[in-house]
Amino acid sequence: MVVLESIVPVLLLILFGGALSRMRFFQESFFKDLNRLTYYWGLPSLLLYKVAEIDLQSEAGLGLLYTMLIVISASIALAYALVFLLKVPRESIGAFVQGSYRGNLAFVGFPVVYFALGQEGLDLGMFTSGICILTYNTTSVTLLILHSKDKSGSPWQAIWKHGLRNPLILACCLGFALNLASLEIPVMARRSLVAVGQLALPLALIGLGAGLKLEELRGKLSLSVIASLINVAFSPLLGYFVGRSLGLDDTSLKVAVIFLSCPTAVFSYVLAEMLGNDGIMARNIVILSTLLSIVSLVIAIAAI
Repeated sequence: MVVLESIVPVLLLILFGGALSRMRFFQESFFKDLNRLTYYWGLPSLLLYKVAEIDLQSEAGLGLLYTMLIVISASIALAYALVFLLKVPRESIGAFVQGSYRGNLAFVGFPVVYFALGQEGLDLGMFTSGICILTYNTTSVTLLILHSKDKSGSPWQAIWKHGLRNPLILACCLGFALNLASLEIPVMARRSLVAVGQLALPLALIGLGAGLKLEELRGKLSLSVIASLINVAFSPLLGYFVGRSLGLDDTSLKVAVIFLSCPTAVFSYVLAEMLGNDGIMARNIVILSTLLSIVSLVIAIAAI
């Protein structure tokens, strides 16, 4: 029953978004604007006031962060090993590796953790999300530039534009700065942030459902399936054993496995195309990993 109570609301919101899109209840541009609202304002508002108030000395939070970083590194290493073993085409390497480890913490991880574990789980997730999102962004941009068909332009400029100048990262940095300086957010400002932040989680799932279009799957799917399985099967399984070895408590371990079960972030497809990589493979991985992650997330909630 706990599993159903945790995952069914998530699935219903995703299906609701898909139904709205299929019914053409709103124009397609509406969902793009909805995702922009969530990405640029809703989620940053949530992150800002949460990070500003978390306990930065939390051993559980640090253990969770170490687990995430170890598994991210291992997933990248495995993906590169498979690049050579499977002879992945040069123009597809960036999309393949990025799709093997980059999780959608903001649009999937936060809502699932909140519905499954409540406020305690969400607070732990906020502790580690800033560093993880920074890691995802900078490594993704770097490897996409390394394997880009277009070598023109400054790599540092691309890392700044697409990796560091990210509203989620900026919100985390501001939240950490306020936390370290022991500065409280004024009551009126905090209430405004809370109100906007509360919109973020349901809107993220509705937007995800609206953008999930199976008819856009095309091309050779075998490599896309492998990358998706590394992301939503290998990563959470390894995360479970790493978390256990580091002595994570049950809540922290479940947050880690949920985060590592998250599908490839939608922005990875946009980024792959912008930086001259295989956009078709990147889009396939987003769609396939989203579908496969439903199984991983159910197992993560039920089995731990």
